[in-house]
Amino acid sequence: MRTVAAVAIVCLSSALVVPPAAEAQSQPVPEAVTFEAALVSALTRHPTVIAAERAVEAAEARLVQARAGTALQVGLSGRASYGTISSTTGAPTGGEPSPSHNISVGASLPLYDGGLRALQILQAQALLDAARAQLAAARQDVVLAAAQAYFQVLRARRTVEVREAVLRTAQAQVEQAEAFFRAGTAAQADVVRARAAAATAFAEVVAARGQVETALAALRSAMAVPLHQAVSVSDPAMPAVPTVAAADAAAEAVRQRPEVRRAEAEVRGAEAALRLARLAAGLQVSLGATTTVQVSPDPGQAGWGISATVSYPLFDAGRTAAAVREAAANLQAATARRDATVLQVQTQAYQAVVGLAAASARAEATRVSAEAAQEALRVTEGRYRAGVGTLVDVLTAQSDAAEARVAAVQAVYDLQQAVVTLQYALGRALVAGR
Repeated sequence: MRTVAAVAIVCLSSALVVPPAAEAQSQPVPEAVTFEAALVSALTRHPTVIAAERAVEAAEARLVQARAGTALQVGLSGRASYGTISSTTGAPTGGEPSPSHNISVGASLPLYDGGLRALQILQAQALLDAARAQLAAARQDVVLAAAQAYFQVLRARRTVEVREAVLRTAQAQVEQAEAFFRAGTAAQADVVRARAAAATAFAEVVAARGQVETALAALRSAMAVPLHQAVSVSDPAMPAVPTVAAADAAAEAVRQRPEVRRAEAEVRGAEAALRLARLAAGLQVSLGATTTVQVSPDPGQAGWGISATVSYPLFDAGRTAAAVREAAANLQAATARRDATVLQVQTQAYQAVVGLAAASARAEATRVSAEAAQEALRVTEGRYRAGVGTLVDVLTAQSDAAEARVAAVQAVYDLQQAVVTLQYALGRALVAGR
């Protein structure tokens, strides 16, 4: 039963493995996407970036509103009425109903408010700085995700190529074992082992192709393109491996990472909020000047005035005191979040430096191992063809060579991904000019 099952699987694998040329003829040509194009697509199309851009626009509008509070305000007002109440005095006229109206142009200018509006501007500016830093962080995040997804697709596709080559070798090994068996120089067990190895190789090809589809779905999502859109990737140029000490990387990350700038802006905003709360809890004095010019019914009639307002909360059930405590707690929380962010980016930068060194060493080690395993396979196959080796030795050598080649392929893209991760951790631009 095992022999029959192995033969069936091998036959199925032979039927399903489509040569590259035939497969290309039966499938539409996918849209080629370079590495940089994938990153730019993420920058310009991803909803996270778009949402952050709109948040910046809203923060800019809030800053304009805050600054407008200190500027001259000019407005046009009008009133019309019909009845026995005067539109100017509001008192009953005692006569017959009649129409009345009043149109005037007024201007007002705040002279002094105890620093209230200046603090509101300071708070709005801090919120704008935080929104801009959040936008920069969102851009870095989506670009990193797109880069990682791109390398995952490349890794998966190169793994498929390796697995397909292994399958072709395994199928040739089945044919060779069958020929040796017919010639009487090999046992039936060798044929069974070769068929089982081919069946395993076919299963690994299927699994590797599935990984390609999964990686492509992740790449489309990172690029913010439709999940059904055809995408073809190509190997980018091997990036230069940056050389930076771990301590220097941690310091650069604190200076450059937008997450730190956002946290610092949030602290400034919380400080302004605390000062505003304390101002509201104390004596408030404001001065303002107003002037009005009547347009109708008495054109040119003008008036002006200077007003002063003084207020102090005598009793409000503890509302203003609680507002001060809340603002103080929010400032402490913002400060703690900033300190935590600094620790986080320092750790990420340190780990990225160490990870890059490890990835570089692993890429070289796996390359050497793959070459050695391939040479061992060549020698083992030669011994088997000469009749001085066993098929078990060949199959073991084939498995070792396949795994070594897969590891070497994956290490190459792990190295490229480690370079991008370090650039991200340092706060460097992942897309030139953006």
